[in-house]
Amino acid sequence: MLWREEHLLAILKAGKLSTSEVVARADMSKATTLKYLEGLKGRGLVDCEMVGPTKLWSLPGESKEIAPAQFEQDAIKDFISVAREIFKLFEEFEAVTGKRLMISINKAGININIDSVT
Repeated sequence: MLWREEHLLAILKAGKLSTSEVVARADMSKATTLKYLEGLKGRGLVDCEMVGPTKLWSLPGESKEIAPAQFEQDAIKDFISVAREIFKLFEEFEAVTGKRLMISINKAGININIDSVT
């Protein structure tokens, strides 16, 4: 499995997220994010449901009905914004150590993975 796919799966451990929320947390372009999410969906590793014009992504078995108004409140409450400067620090860490640092933040806490750069 590719590191981007693993990163997206870690992000979705936080629960059901809209495409824009996944894009913001993954720091990938929307096209790249959707490419990997659709691939994961095709392999049955993620679920996708439509709520109006919004795609909601989740891990299998975690889907539950959410009213659109409730979704908006939960999304605002649970959204974590990370300044783009932190990603510059990740690149610097990779350049200095030769290892990739990936951090996933969700309701359960913070997950830090350090992998060798290939």
